[in-house]
Order: sequence, then structure tokens, then C-alpha cells
Amino acid sequence: MMSHRLTTRPGIRGATAAALAVALLTCGIAQAQEQSAGCDRGCLRKALDTYLQGVFKHDPGAARLTADHYATQNTTAVRNGEGFWKDISGYGALQRRYFDPVNGAAAFLGLLKKNGQDVVSSVRIKVEDGKVSEAEWIVEQPGQGNSAAAQRNAALDAAQQQIRHEAQDMVRYPPPEGSLPASERSSRFYMISMANDYFQSGANHDASWLPTDLRCKDPGPNPITSSPRHADLCHDNFGIYKNITKDLALRRFPLVDEEAGVVLGAAIWVRYPGVARKDNMVNEYFQIRNGAFAYIWTCNYELPKGSPVSSGWENKQGDITR
Repeated sequence: MMSHRLTTRPGIRGATAAALAVALLTCGIAQAQEQSAGCDRGCLRKALDTYLQGVFKHDPGAARLTADHYATQNTTAVRNGEGFWKDISGYGALQRRYFDPVNGAAAFLGLLKKNGQDVVSSVRIKVEDGKVSEAEWIVEQPGQGNSAAAQRNAALDAAQQQIRHEAQDMVRYPPPEGSLPASERSSRFYMISMANDYFQSGANHDASWLPTDLRCKDPGPNPITSSPRHADLCHDNFGIYKNITKDLALRRFPLVDEEAGVVLGAAIWVRYPGVARKDNMVNEYFQIRNGAFAYIWTCNYELPKGSPVSSGWENKQGDITR
């Protein structure tokens, strides 16, 4: 089994260390909050399911929201009754849930019904005293994946298509569920380190130094080599970002499910000026198993050309939905 050491290289050690120091401080504060709030995995599941049922009913009053509840959809602040409250009506063909009692966070990753169609969706909530104080939605557009129209779009290339998903892709290659054996889990610190190092590798266009799953070298078929994200899992494709990706900005790690081995990383892939590809807001769900990436699923939203690099959370205003 791979040891749980920090992954660093000279060129990025300062950036990684700084990010991890912030992460550790955040975790310390969150642990104190958990001790006072006491919302365990069962409590978080109930809060997430109640919230989503309220959305499906198009009724904010049924979702148990705090008075200063704040929500975004695809980086834009959403008032109660607008946006996803209007057009999300139920569960689709696949559902996954992840929980972080330390941060009081829960997340849904899967398919939801939008105007009658299954769409790939990521929903993260924060729970305070049994009520939802934050909700971050990324909802991909139906048909945003490998459609003929998208393939004809000159602004997209093969690498861009790789992170776009059709609903059937999620069913065919489902995200992980259930708990990892205790012997295969990693610490919160290590999981955040790995997710941040992945983002930094995208910014530096090189992930050759990151640890990989031993199955990457297996010539026979296995869950890693057959995954649609095998190049990312085995770190074979990061050179494609050279002259395209300038930075991975506004990184956050709002949920760490230690039992499932899943960490949620949020960031914006910022492109160099003049390139055709758009800036891309992502929610990346990383499963870290035996110290290496075993699974990555991305729910993403392309920012309109020329729009500010913003996730909608860096200047949070708690009264937006009142």
C-alpha cells in the first residue's frame, strides 16, 4: 500500500503548502463547529434529501432553509423560487451522496430531471442546526456532451470533449458509492493535498510526479484503464494544457468524505487570452484509494467568453434569497 505522504515538487511546494495551511485551519474551525452542531452522516443525509424534495416540489418553504440561505447555480446567485427551483423536478437514473460531518456538508452527484430530461448535476449543501445555509449547484446542459453539434464546434477540441458528459455516460461509468475498507482510506489532510496537487498539475501542465494507481501499469483491462477518465487517473494527458490553461483559480475543498474516500474540489480552469476554449468552473469528485486517484468525475460549467473569473462564492452575500 502506498504511504500517505505529502506530494510536492520544488516548483509548486510553496503554493501547495500555503493551500494546505489554509485547509488545515479551515478543518480545525469546522471540527469545532461539528462538536457544537453534532450533525452526523444520518443527519446530513436527511437534510440533503429534505432539501432536494423541497426543490422537486418547487417550494423553498419545504426545504428547511436558514434565514440567510445563499445559493448559486452555475456561478450565479439564485433567489428562492428562481433557477433550479423552477425547472428541477426529480431524480434521474443515477444518484450518489457524500457526507462530511466535520464541515457540516453533504453533496449529491448524479442525474436530476430538468424540464423532463436527465442532466448531470452536482449539489453541495452546508447544514447548520439542521437547516441548509448554503447550496451550490452545477447543472450541465442536456446534450452538452459528445453530440454531433458539439463536435462540430470549432471552439472545442478532444480534451474539452473528454470532460463533458452525456447522462448515459454517468450510468455506464457510475461514480463510487459505499464506504472504503479502513485499510484503504486516507486522512483528510492527505485527501485535500492530493486534490490540490491535481489542480496544481493542471496549472503546471505536468502530473508525472503524482502517485498513480498500480493498475495504470496493468496491460489487462481493469476499472482504471477502462475508465473514460483513465488518462487523468494515470496522469498521461496533462501536457495538452500547455498554452491553453493559465491557472486553476479560486480552489476550494468544501467536502471530504473520509469513509467513501471522496473529496470534492471546486476550481475554475482559467485559459490564456486568445485561446478558443472557455474558462471552466468545475466540481471535481476525486476518490482516493490506497493513496492514489481511483476515480474522478467532473460536473462543469463553461463561463461565457469575457465574463469575470468568479465562482459566485468569493463575495458571498447571505441575504441574496430573502
